[in-house]
Amino acid sequence: MSGSDVIQIQLERHESAVTVAHVTGDIDLSSADAFREGLAQGVASGNAFVLNLDGVTFMGSLGFSALVETHHETERRNIRWGIVAGTSPIIRPLKITGLEQVLPLYPTVPDALAALSGSPLPPAAQ
Repeated sequence: MSGSDVIQIQLERHESAVTVAHVTGDIDLSSADAFREGLAQGVASGNAFVLNLDGVTFMGSLGFSALVETHHETERRNIRWGIVAGTSPIIRPLKITGLEQVLPLYPTVPDALAALSGSPLPPAAQ
């Protein structure tokens, strides 16, 4: 099975000029390269982006490693980004490993978009 059979990444450009990458499927050995390539394209754009992982059903260590590498690269290049994993099964491993304290996590795509576009969140969402 090729990585394209396991993972899909759909890009959505928002009016705030932030791109949202909606990821679905399993991020495992067979799809880790495709996931890493998608992250690299997000960084290469130089624009703020949101990685929506709510559709991810499994993430192996290579996927978590790619998230950390992306975080370091976005910091180095001063690119704003965020990860949405509020309903994904990967939120638990992020908490257990302590990556929740390091990576820019948001509970929902609207929360991430508001933070990255500079718009204040409505009081009920804060």
